Amino acid sequence: MNPAELLGFIGGGIGIFYGVPQALRIRRLGHGTGVSLPTWLLTFGVSTSWAAWGFGVDSPSALIMNIGGALVNGSVVVAIMPSMRKAILYLLTITAALWFLILTLPDPIVSALLIALVFCLVPQVLESLRSLQNGTTSAVSIKALTVALLSNIFWIAYAFVREINLVFLTSGIAMTMILIVMALELLVQRKLRMEKSGNLR
Repeated sequence: MNPAELLGFIGGGIGIFYGVPQALRIRRLGHGTGVSLPTWLLTFGVSTSWAAWGFGVDSPSALIMNIGGALVNGSVVVAIMPSMRKAILYLLTITAALWFLILTLPDPIVSALLIALVFCLVPQVLESLRSLQNGTTSAVSIKALTVALLSNIFWIAYAFVREINLVFLTSGIAMTMILIVMALELLVQRKLRMEKSGNLR
């Protein structure tokens, strides 16, 4: 197997599990407070788009691993949304639209779309900021963010070996966004612990 594809399979294999801790946390807590539905819809769109890109450029690791990622990310959308039927309709519509765009638009526009989609965590950054300001418990999973961070490290290695600047750029942006959300969520947890210890005195 091509070493670059192996890195892609490792990065993608890790990335598939990104949504699992988040979906489990929502189920365990019984709510998705602090978790941004737009972020997870966009995250699903990112996986779907990269799967289409992998199909278009004949990259088995990008195709297979992002299909797996889309399925898991879709499960988080289903966990957050009150109506499973509506969630599945959204997911199917996003998939059809993005595959059509990725496979029919010229390469520069596809690259711009893939770069734009990597900012999918912006709504989560805003939601995490709100949680920090309001001092509310958040259902955002630090484990899920850690998995996403590790996945992007391998995608950066894949991009370096295959010399694909687009993957390098988007993975770097994604890592930056993940680190921002992680920092905000850790601050939320710290603030809540401090308030709780202050109330116990």
